[in-house]
Amino acid sequence: MDDDDKICELTGGMLESLEYKYDIVKKGEEALALYKRYLNIGRPYDAVIMDLTIIGGQGGEATFKQLLELDPDVRAIAASGYDSEEMAKQYLDMGFCGYLTKPYRLSDLGRILKTVLG
Repeated sequence: MDDDDKICELTGGMLESLEYKYDIVKKGEEALALYKRYLNIGRPYDAVIMDLTIIGGQGGEATFKQLLELDPDVRAIAASGYDSEEMAKQYLDMGFCGYLTKPYRLSDLGRILKTVLG
């Protein structure tokens, strides 16, 4: 989930090269709708990557809290342009499974997904 078209395009390309299937949404409301749809058919997402700040829509933190209500086992990765250990710790303490600093590289994305998915 990211409101920046370029980030969506780049991340999509990285996920394809890592051989992951994915959906891209721009707002939290869309992320919740898709997650609910797949959860209801017994095929929840393995992980979600969410930008924390979404202009004109619900951001990652609020969306994550709602996802936790739907699925306490949701594995969410926070993505932010702020490179701060303190901020990363805050989101990990909140229950996010990982934290990515934008812009991230293919190796960063691959590493965090391996960590989160086990």
